[in-house]
Amino acid sequence: MHITLKPMSIHKFLIFLAFVAVNFLGYCDTLDYYHVYLNDSLIGQYNSLSKQPSITLMESELNDADVITVRYGTDHPCFECVYVLTAFAEIKAQLPSATTNEQFGKLSIPMKDLIYFNKLLGVDSFHFLYSIKTNGQFENKATHLFTLKIR
Repeated sequence: MHITLKPMSIHKFLIFLAFVAVNFLGYCDTLDYYHVYLNDSLIGQYNSLSKQPSITLMESELNDADVITVRYGTDHPCFECVYVLTAFAEIKAQLPSATTNEQFGKLSIPMKDLIYFNKLLGVDSFHFLYSIKTNGQFENKATHLFTLKIR
C-alpha cells in the first residue's frame, strides 16, 4: 500500500505538526508578583525574578499607626489556601505575621511591632517571608520577598 499526499495536504500536515510540536516543546512560564505599601502608598513592586529587593525607611519618619502591607499575586490561585506573610529577624523572639484567604489579599503588619524590636533590641533589618498553607500545613518553604531596613 502506497500513500500519496497531495501538495495541499502536506502543508496542512506540516501546520498540524507545528501545533503539536509547540504543545510538547513549548514552555511558558509566568511570574508571581507582589506590591509593597506603607499605609496606602506604594513603595515597591517586585516579581519572582527580583534580586534581593530591599526597602529602607527612616525611623524618624515612621509612627506607631503605620502599616506595611504586601499584596501577592500569582496565576495559579488556591481557593482553599491561607496566605501567610511573616517578618523575620535574627533574634529569638516571636515576630509578627499576617494571613489572608484571598488571592492578592492584604497581608498587613503594623510598623509599631517592628519599631518595638528596633528600639528594644536594636534590630534594624527584617526579612519578609511569604508562604501558603493548605489544610493547616505549609505547602512549601517560605519565599523571601524583601528586606526592610529601618535607619
